[in-house]
Amino acid sequence: METIKLNVLTQAQYQFLMSKEPQGYYDNRTREQLYSLIDKLAGHKKDCAREEARLYKRFEKAEFGILLPGDRKTNGPLKFKVSLCLDGEHAGDITTGGTLIINEKGSVQGKISADEIICKGKIEGDVSAGHKLTLHSTGTLMGDVVALEVQIAPGAVFKGKCKLGNPKLKAAQKKEERVPIKNRIIQLFRAG
Repeated sequence: METIKLNVLTQAQYQFLMSKEPQGYYDNRTREQLYSLIDKLAGHKKDCAREEARLYKRFEKAEFGILLPGDRKTNGPLKFKVSLCLDGEHAGDITTGGTLIINEKGSVQGKISADEIICKGKIEGDVSAGHKLTLHSTGTLMGDVVALEVQIAPGAVFKGKCKLGNPKLKAAQKKEERVPIKNRIIQLFRAG
């Protein structure tokens, strides 16, 4: 292994960070270590060697997703702003502002709301995708779907209703359409 001139990180820390992806999915412990190393580089930016500066630039805006390993069974509502990758079983609702990936051995029993949903495992519950739902050939979805775009691979199982359209946009339009009765009366008198 080639030794690189470093001023801020140790060789092991550098190799650890180099082995990861800025948009990857990691358990909480790994995510904490990664963010700690990025903070260390940010705090000593002027002292960084060339390779450390390149590494910092690569990870400066990293947003690591959360990985829930396959050996875990979780329950209760989950709310995240970042993306989530589920390898295990979860009983309860899931809300995330990012992407939700349910891998082959993963399963969810509950309502799901995410920007993008990729299902390779099993979902039992209603799904709302702000952008896209992808149901892979190994995926099963038993519930109603509201999404802007839906892609269902041959071999996938889907039982439920599907409404195409952006659920957030429709909710905003409904709020705009509702005009209080007092305002409607005022508008009538002004018009006539």
